[in-house]
Order: sequence, then C-alpha cells, then structure tokens
Amino acid sequence: MDVIAEGDPGFKKTKGLMNRNSTLSQVLREAKEREQQRTAAEVSMTTEKKAHYGLLFDEFQGLSHLEALEMLSRESESKVKSVISTLSGEEFATLKEELEKLKEAFSLAEFDDDEEDDEEKRDEDFTIEVGILFSQLRISLKPAKLLQARNSAHELVKNLSVQVVKEAEQHEREGDQEVGSGDTEQENKKSVEDIHMVAIRSLAELTAYSIEMFHKTAALVLHGQKDDVLAINRAKTLSQMTIMLCKELSSLSKEFATCLTTVGVEEKADVLNPLITGVFLEASNSASYIQDAFQLLLPVLQISHIQTQKELSQQ
Repeated sequence: MDVIAEGDPGFKKTKGLMNRNSTLSQVLREAKEREQQRTAAEVSMTTEKKAHYGLLFDEFQGLSHLEALEMLSRESESKVKSVISTLSGEEFATLKEELEKLKEAFSLAEFDDDEEDDEEKRDEDFTIEVGILFSQLRISLKPAKLLQARNSAHELVKNLSVQVVKEAEQHEREGDQEVGSGDTEQENKKSVEDIHMVAIRSLAELTAYSIEMFHKTAALVLHGQKDDVLAINRAKTLSQMTIMLCKELSSLSKEFATCLTTVGVEEKADVLNPLITGVFLEASNSASYIQDAFQLLLPVLQISHIQTQKELSQQ
C-alpha cells in the first residue's frame, strides 16, 4: 500500500494531507487503488502472496464504514453549526460551554501499553470490559464481531507460537539443523512471510471492525431509540473503548513480532527486520485510524446533545 505500507516514507505526509485537503477514507481509498494497480502489474515468481493492508482493510468493509461514518459526521457538524448560528446571548454562551465540555471528553488520555498481564486473565478482562462499555452506551449494538476478531487474532498468534516451538524441538531431536540446511532456510523464509501476512490481516480486520462499531454507534445515536444517556457520558465511554482498542493493537503487534523473531532466528536481518518493522508500523497506523474515527463521533454526539436539550425544554 503506497501511503501506509511498511517502511514507506510517504506515510509521514499522510496526516498533513488529510488535515489540508482529504478525509481519511479518501487517503485510504486512493492508496488501495494504487496498490491494486501495482499488484495487477506485478509479476513475482518468488512470492505469491503479499500483505497489503489497504486491500485487506477494504476486504473487511472498513473503508465503506469509514466513509459512512464521515458522512454522518459531516451532516451532524452542519446541523450543529446551523443551530449555533440561530442563537445569541445567554443561550449561545450556555450551549457553547456545554459543547466545549463534550469536546474535552474527546481528548484521549495518555495510556501505557507496556502492561504485562496473564494471557487468560487479559482475554477475560477485555471481554468483560468491552461488554460493560457497550452496556453503558445504551444502544442496541452487540460487540460480538469485534470480540471475535480480537480473540481470533490472539488465538492465531498463540497457535503459531506453539507450532514454532514444536517444530524447533523436533528438528533438535532429529538432528536436522545441519543436514538440508538450504531447504530449512527456504522453509523458514516462507514461514516468516506467512506469519507477517497473518499479522497484517489480523490488524486490518480488528481495525475495520472497530470502525464499523463506531459507524453503527453513530447511526444508532442519531436515529436509534431515545434514552436518558447523556452525550458526555457516551463520549467518555467511547474514549475508554478507543484506548482499549489501541492497547489491543499494540499488544497484538508485539505478539506477532515475537513470533516472527522466533521463527526467523536463522533469517538474515535484511529479510526479518522489515517484516517486524512492518507489523509495528501497521499497528501504529491502525491505532491512528481508530483514533481519527473516534474524533468523527464528536459532531454526532454534539447534535445528539442539542436535540436532547431541546426535547427537555419542550416537556
């Protein structure tokens, strides 16, 4: 993927491009289209599969949900501006203060992603915490798809790690480390590429489903059932959700990097290091996409707050 692929220096310009002229979905769609063109023209006899984040992200409908979320955000922002333009005096000052407080809830706190917990406890905690956060949102949306993607990714890397250890023990018992070393090297090369592919696919899937969750949340907040949940409380809940997802991406990338390091112990640095760097880069990019998608919810919750206040004043 030309804009966000591993090691691409052009990625550094992505944020500036988005801020000046383009939305995140436009940047990702253009990058995906360039990657499709490059892939179609590429003839490789050595590598049949390549891990293209943009294509995988779109495969999981991440781009479609991102574009839909951007549309809801733009519509909501326009409505908020329209309402504000009709106010003056005390009404204007009051609403401005309320919207500022809501905006403050969208300032993500610094978080530590270096915590090392027991794996089973971490899995259980994540499932429980996500369930609690979804219940606090008070919308008719279940986290099943998000949880499945997250748990499947961790299960994949766990199984890969177990398989690697078993194969290493078998080679040691059979004394095959010296005999047929050329074949072993080729097998290892194929293995690290396969693991890299699984890693990028897992990151793209989890990110796509996270953005789908944000999109559906926005739609339900705007058009769903009426309830007594304050917009600022939803903002705080979604902020916690965003931090949790970013931590998960970081944790997942570290697990895959460890697996790659173990499998590629006999690989040359110029083969292994770009793959590991690529996993960390895409995890960082994924966290940025999720945080950007979270920010798109601000106008949605602002107009939700305005509508709720209007209904209360009419009672």
